[in-house]
Amino acid sequence: MSEKIQVPADMQELCNAFEDSSDDHRYYLDLEIGEIILDFLDSTEREELDEMVDEDSQERYRYLPIAESHEGYEDMKEFIETVKGTHLKEKLYIAISGRGAFRRFKDVLNSYPKDRERWFKFKDEKVMERVNEWLEYEGIELIPKKPIEIKEISSKEIIESNEIEEAWKGFGSRGCLDCENENEFKERYLIISRCPDNEEEQDWLDETLKKKYDIKDYGIVAGVFNDSRGLINSAVCKKCGSHNIFFDF
Repeated sequence: MSEKIQVPADMQELCNAFEDSSDDHRYYLDLEIGEIILDFLDSTEREELDEMVDEDSQERYRYLPIAESHEGYEDMKEFIETVKGTHLKEKLYIAISGRGAFRRFKDVLNSYPKDRERWFKFKDEKVMERVNEWLEYEGIELIPKKPIEIKEISSKEIIESNEIEEAWKGFGSRGCLDCENENEFKERYLIISRCPDNEEEQDWLDETLKKKYDIKDYGIVAGVFNDSRGLINSAVCKKCGSHNIFFDF
């Protein structure tokens, strides 16, 4: 039996992607960095993403299956069988008959808060089952993402770096939005190993930047390194002391 591919992806993000039944969306999983890529079916973007998932790059990218409406319908039928009240069970069976079944099903449950909450839990478990089945089929094992690492970098290092995309080397503070100063700023730049994935990580980053780097206001730019890393930018106006600084090229 071959070893599974270990991917630092988030289970909840995968579940959310599996639930999206929109005809205009398509998802890919980047096995290298665990990123879930959403394709909005714009013609240009679709071509670029399809190129990433061609035969030469199957080792890195996987299509996520498109959510099928019949799966959601079967979930509703299974849930109805778990309902104890005969009256509610009958109402739900009537609701899922014919067109508009999903909307009518939810409308009925809105009047039964406890069963409504139970349905959400039931549905989430079903989606997770499908995600786990897909992961097993693809030979993928989800592993925890590594903690975010932070490293300060100077503007000179940015200009001289071979890792940073050339187009980003002119990026910097351009003006104070409070006093309109355009050329006197104290700039700070930091590299993070990846951008925060959830509110908990975002809170940790905010607190760490305040305590360790004395940075309260900042921006995060993705795509600077053409990988999962991000560039944090922060500046203080030397004239008025404002942190409300506009960054641009």
